Amino acid sequence: MSAGRARDILGLLLDRVERVPDRTRQPAERAPADFPSAAERAAFDRLLADAERQGAISVVKGRGEARHLTERIRLRDAVRLYEFLGRTPAHERARAAVFRLQASVAPKHTNAAEARDSIIDRWLRGERPFSIGFEQTDQAVEFITALDAVLARDPMDRRDLRTYSGQTTGNTKLLERYASRIINFLKQIGKLDADLSDNEAMASLGLEKFSQPVLIAGPVRLAGVEFASLAYVGLPPEQAPAIEPAGPIRSILTIENLASFNRHVREARQANDVALYTGGFPSRAVAAALVAISRWPGITRIHHWGDIDEGGLRIALHLTSLLPIPVLPHLMHPNLARLHGTPAKASRKIDLRPGHPWQSLAAFLGGDDALFLEQEKIDPEPTTTVEAVS
Repeated sequence: MSAGRARDILGLLLDRVERVPDRTRQPAERAPADFPSAAERAAFDRLLADAERQGAISVVKGRGEARHLTERIRLRDAVRLYEFLGRTPAHERARAAVFRLQASVAPKHTNAAEARDSIIDRWLRGERPFSIGFEQTDQAVEFITALDAVLARDPMDRRDLRTYSGQTTGNTKLLERYASRIINFLKQIGKLDADLSDNEAMASLGLEKFSQPVLIAGPVRLAGVEFASLAYVGLPPEQAPAIEPAGPIRSILTIENLASFNRHVREARQANDVALYTGGFPSRAVAAALVAISRWPGITRIHHWGDIDEGGLRIALHLTSLLPIPVLPHLMHPNLARLHGTPAKASRKIDLRPGHPWQSLAAFLGGDDALFLEQEKIDPEPTTTVEAVS
């Protein structure tokens, strides 16, 4: 048993060498002070004596009355200690892992290939990229396989998350298992907004277990069926981009939260208004529907109503970047927050050009007097032709 303790300590010395290979002083470890029996102490000392005779370590004894006891074990020669323990050096194990990784996965997408090459480079430097060490080659193969599947996905592919995962990787849960790592990587290379939550990011990639219906209210028509008489309707995600106007349209309003959407369509929507629920950060289906709506004849602007906070602003700016027409704030003005909001830490500053529809809100949220306001605290109101932005 105590020979095993001695081996563990010798292994720790090599671990420290591998973590800091260019260290100037050889590492040392303190010996245990207590042993269950004299026999176990003797077994401990015998193994250390063998390693010392091989020139692998130096055994430092105590002083005075403790001069017969082992106090510290100091590394003398790492190569000889590897031989004594029968252990393969980390750099050799890393090279073997690199060979296995290269032989096991050949990503098709450029960014996935870059991720694999980054793993290889960092393994050889003794690092753990994406929290995956070189001793976890199978996990690295799975991660690159999942990442490659996400990057190669056709934007028009309507398969749900698990079906897509199973049919492209052979494992229905593989994309979910590596979702956080994939999202972090895509944020690092600029393919995703750095502030998106994992759920928002997956929705923006179209990777959901089953996409939610696109909730819309107003004089609209799909496949020849009109829905103006309904409070709202849920459209199949794959068919939502085919939505058409079923009469004159006064305004288009997107709404971030479900409670506010339900209240607005029942209490404030006028007959010629269209309201669409984004579900927080819009899914790919919602985004596709909005792009189609923005191309309807006579539609020159869209209004958006959400929380007055950093997340609500990010959603609004995402819609702005997505659509070819202006997106204007509805019930999202600093004065409303000053009247009804709660104190909050200033958001990350977002610099927008003067005159940008969201510039005043961005400046307010980034200031020392920032206040947040959940949209559910505000009663719904019809959109107006001209929205004040101050």
